[in-house]
Amino acid sequence: MKNIKISLIILLSSIFSLNLSAVPEGAFTTLMVQAKDIDKYVDFLKENVDFDNFGSEQAGYCKTRTGESYQGQMFIYNAFTSVEKAIGFIELYDPASANFDLKQLRSIKYSSAFKPLKDFEARDGYHRLWRVKLNDWQAFSNSMTKLQKELDAAGHKMMIGVFAQLGGGFAETGMFHLRTITETAAETGKIIDEYFRGASWAATWDDAQQYIDEEVEETFEYCETIYTRN
Repeated sequence: MKNIKISLIILLSSIFSLNLSAVPEGAFTTLMVQAKDIDKYVDFLKENVDFDNFGSEQAGYCKTRTGESYQGQMFIYNAFTSVEKAIGFIELYDPASANFDLKQLRSIKYSSAFKPLKDFEARDGYHRLWRVKLNDWQAFSNSMTKLQKELDAAGHKMMIGVFAQLGGGFAETGMFHLRTITETAAETGKIIDEYFRGASWAATWDDAQQYIDEEVEETFEYCETIYTRN
């Protein structure tokens, strides 16, 4: 219990020592599920769920393409303009109370919320996701912001996101998410090739590894938007 209290104090101290102007607004919620048929499940959501009622600005899904822990691994996300609205979503929707037809299409694993720590735009395409434990998440986020600019300058259209989790239970507590996005899987592969050829931006990636204590999991996902607020 003493160690937990100390860890909490350190985390809160880190949060309030941030230059808050550098942290963007907004947050995401995710519902991790196991779908019997991912395409059928997504089609059902498109046709039957009124996302306007949730107060989110955008919604979509991500299905795991490599490194899955179980067959049919995927999640549904909602993007909100603030953490307040994202956490308030808990009061608006209980996934366990879904109707019979929806329950037949998926089983719930867990839900969580995520706060972006650098500028991030949710894009369709192929996502590479790392779940990591960090020793300095502000420094790591700053490094990824620098890397984003260097990749942009090199002509790559890769989006990088760093996220702190909120309320993720046993699966996410203590984790941070690092997410990269490209339009195609091959584009991610091209960037990896350039890294091993000694690209100028590779040093920034290498330097950022000092802030990672543990890489817990890495997967590739395909993500697609299914709702955008008008």
